[in-house]
Amino acid sequence: MNHKDPRKKFFLCYFESTRKCNLKCRYCMTREPRHAPQGHTTELSTGEIKHLIIDEVKKYCDNGAVAYSGGEHLLRKDALEILEYTGSAGLWSFINTNGSMLTSRLLKQIKKATGGKVIIVFSLNSIFPNTQKWSRDDSLWTIVKAVSRCLKTGVDFFFITTVSKSNIKSLGATVKFLKLAGIPMLRSPFVMRGMGNCHQELALTPGDMKNTIHPILRSHSLSTVSYTPFFAGPEFMKATWKEMGMELDQLGCQASRGFVGISAEGAVAPCVHLLDNGLECGNVRDTPLTTLLRDNPIIKAVRVRDDLKGKCGRCRYKQTCGGCRALAYYRTGDYLAEDPTCFFEPIDETTRSEHEELQNRNVTRFVKFIKTKEPWKSFF
Repeated sequence: MNHKDPRKKFFLCYFESTRKCNLKCRYCMTREPRHAPQGHTTELSTGEIKHLIIDEVKKYCDNGAVAYSGGEHLLRKDALEILEYTGSAGLWSFINTNGSMLTSRLLKQIKKATGGKVIIVFSLNSIFPNTQKWSRDDSLWTIVKAVSRCLKTGVDFFFITTVSKSNIKSLGATVKFLKLAGIPMLRSPFVMRGMGNCHQELALTPGDMKNTIHPILRSHSLSTVSYTPFFAGPEFMKATWKEMGMELDQLGCQASRGFVGISAEGAVAPCVHLLDNGLECGNVRDTPLTTLLRDNPIIKAVRVRDDLKGKCGRCRYKQTCGGCRALAYYRTGDYLAEDPTCFFEPIDETTRSEHEELQNRNVTRFVKFIKTKEPWKSFF
C-alpha cells in the first residue's frame, strides 16, 4: 500500500481532549494508574487544539476526522467551539461519549456546530444490562435513550465494543443484535492501559479468540473495521482497492495507518491504546503533528510493518492484519512483537488461513456498504 501520499485516503486522529469524566468505569483506559505525562502536564487549550491538532490534521489529509474522547469531551466548556472549528476546516468529528449528557438540545447544537459532519460513538460492551453496567458504570438505558435522540435529530452513530473476559459470554448476542439492526461496530481490544492494568484477569487468550471471539466477528461483515487477527488476502485487497478506486487502511490493526492517538496533554502514539505508557512519539507542543506522522521512527515502523517479529513477521497477512500492536507491547514490552492473542500459526508467508475466503467476502460486503451508505461514503 502507498503511504507516501496520505491526502488521498481517510485519516482519523483519535484525540482524548480531556481526562474529566462524569462516570467511573471499571477499567477506564484513561484513569490512573498511568505514567505521568512527559514534559507537559496541562491539558491542551482551545487554541492549541485548533492549531496544533485540527489544522495539522487538515494539512495531513483533506478527507480526515478528529475523534474526540476523554474522559468525556462534552464536559469541556469549549466543546462546541472545538467541534465548530473542526467542521469549518472540512473535517468530520467523531464524539466518543457515554451518552449521559446527550440531550436533544445538545445534539441539535452539535449538529449545527459541525454542519452535520459528526458521528456519535457509544461504548456498547453488552446488550445484557448487568454485564454492560459492570464495565461502564452506567445503565444500558442511558445508551438506548441517547441513540433514540440521535435517530430523532438525524445524527449518525455506531458502537465500539471492548471485548474482555467480562463480556465474552454475551458477545454473540450483542453482535447478533447489531447485525440484525444493520449497525456498524468496531471491536476494541482490552489492554492493560490505565485501570485496565488492575484487571489483568480479564485479558484474552488465543483460545478465546479462536473459539469464541473471531467466529462471532466473522459473522458480521460490518464489524470488519479494526480487529485482529484478520485474514483478508493481500492480492485480493490490492485488486479490491483498484476496482473500487479507494484505499482503506482501517482493516486489521489501524495503528499509524488509519489513525494515531493524542493524549489530552498533546502526547502522540501510534494507537490511542499506546498512550500513557512511555511509548509516546513526541508532543504536538514541541513538534508539528504532520512532522511526527511523517518522520517519527516508531510511527513509521508500525505503519510499514517490515520489522514485525515472531509469527506476525512471517505471516501472509502482515499488511492486511499486522497483529495488535498494543497487545504486543503490553504483553512483551516490544511494540513490534507478535500479537499474543492470535491463534494462526504460519510457517511462512505462503501459509493460508482457512478463513481467508470468508474474510474476503466480508470485505466485499463491507466495502459495498461504505460506498453506498451515508455518512460512510463521504469518507472514502
